[in-house]
Amino acid sequence: MRTPQEINPRALLGRIKNTSRGIRVRSTIIKILRERKVASVAQIANEVGLTPSAIRRHLKNMGAEGIVKNLKGKGQNVWMLTGLGQQAIDEV
Repeated sequence: MRTPQEINPRALLGRIKNTSRGIRVRSTIIKILRERKVASVAQIANEVGLTPSAIRRHLKNMGAEGIVKNLKGKGQNVWMLTGLGQQAIDEV
């Protein structure tokens, strides 16, 4: 699994139990979306080294807290960070 240098504070979710592995995975997803701007579940799964269903679950939980959003339409189904997901934690 591709691991970020540091844990992103946005990876800590309020609606679910946060495990250390889940926090690392979500931090990596945030890093990927910052670098790429948009990415599909398959692209993220390939980079992280998890199944698409595991990535979908993380993205769904992150979406419920407004960190990422899904862009669907005209043959595309990609995810991107929201303004909240891009915002530095000290700005909150």
